Amino acid sequence: MQTLIKYFILFNILLPLIALSQKPYSISGTIKNCKQDKIIFSKIYGKEVIAVDSVILQNDCTFRFNFPDSQYVGVFRLSFNNVNNADFIFNKENIYIENDYNNFSENMKIIESEENKILYEYNKSVGVIKDSIKILTTIGQNLYEKDRDENSVQLKKIVNQIDLFEKQKNDIGNNLILKFPKSFASKIIKASFMPDFNLYQKKQNAAHYPNEAEFLKEHFFDNIDFADSNLLHTNIIFKKCGEYINYYASPTSVETYKKAIDYILVRTAVNKNVNDYILKTMMITFEHSDWEEVYSYVVEKYLAQNYCESDTKAKQLSQKINTIKTLKSGNKAPNIATYKINEKAIVLDSINSPYLLLFFWKSSCEFCEKEIPELANIYNNYKSKGLEIFAVSLDSIKQNWIDATTRFSFPWINTCDLKGLNSPIVKDYNIWRTPTFYLLDKNKKIIARPANTSMLKEKLKEIK
Repeated sequence: MQTLIKYFILFNILLPLIALSQKPYSISGTIKNCKQDKIIFSKIYGKEVIAVDSVILQNDCTFRFNFPDSQYVGVFRLSFNNVNNADFIFNKENIYIENDYNNFSENMKIIESEENKILYEYNKSVGVIKDSIKILTTIGQNLYEKDRDENSVQLKKIVNQIDLFEKQKNDIGNNLILKFPKSFASKIIKASFMPDFNLYQKKQNAAHYPNEAEFLKEHFFDNIDFADSNLLHTNIIFKKCGEYINYYASPTSVETYKKAIDYILVRTAVNKNVNDYILKTMMITFEHSDWEEVYSYVVEKYLAQNYCESDTKAKQLSQKINTIKTLKSGNKAPNIATYKINEKAIVLDSINSPYLLLFFWKSSCEFCEKEIPELANIYNNYKSKGLEIFAVSLDSIKQNWIDATTRFSFPWINTCDLKGLNSPIVKDYNIWRTPTFYLLDKNKKIIARPANTSMLKEKLKEIK
């Protein structure tokens, strides 16, 4: 018994000493020619750059930051005033760098950190190649836009040269991946590569694709390990999913967006964390956009099933989707009960006009201010042909509303309920930006939702 007590006492004495000896991992270094600027230490999560710590560089130009979690694997960033940036991989090792303040992101010397030696060796080796590809791409785009047929020979040469550069870049990366197969740097480098169509075609039993574009449509993410949640701690998944949508939802339409989103969410289903991140990103991307039908599709097919019907979030989503559906072209616009400047009540349904433009605006909105002169021209040109404008201000301070309407001398119906963004009108019309326009017919049915006055003019020409 006494022996056990001795061990217990000894253990409790040694445990704090062991903990003290386990210093946290850090990133430190010396920045030559430094100024007494703030250096910011941030972590990367998708497209987000999240500040972790900061320090003012002292006269000796040295710095040190501790990594907040020794088990975390991902990319961190050092930056001066968010202008001079350099990214680093943290994978359970100390990092020590030396660099020059005047050329911070290019002349990086990795003194300590195997992961970052791999990453910066790759970046340095392919830097010139990437610049050459950019230059050739710009030249090719200019020739294509000038005269595609006349410049076809030159364009083919440029494409072949770009292909050669891409192969050189991939060869450099593949050599590093073979040399350091278990490194996180290799995983990031590989994920940045486009799958090789020519290499794929040489495989036994390879499926047939008529061209590289069709091949990439199915194999775009072959080099990304979606099962690894650590890739969320980089920008690679966000970047690649954005690239896929840009490539394969073109020309943009509701259907092409749906197909691209389905493809991505099916591929990322192997990892709940990655799948949830992509789903959230799609929600944010399309919620406040002109692609409300795409937003509704994502919510109804992928998100709503994760909530119980009694859940508050589920109810909010259901209400929002119902509102979006209500505001489709051909449906009757929700009625509006509001007030004129003389405080007389007015109801939208009481206005008799062959065509009625709902104009939602705010006195502090710069975009509204730019559009109002052109809107006044449209009104003057089309009023005699049956167009009326019903303006609804989203101001909450009456004097701001009055001052703005006086300044612009609005010649149309001008209203406001002084509830600002808390007005039920905002929810009824799913207003997330100003100005917002709805063009209605004589029965108050929605004809169109032009994004600006240019689109409004085009629509009025169609129905004139």
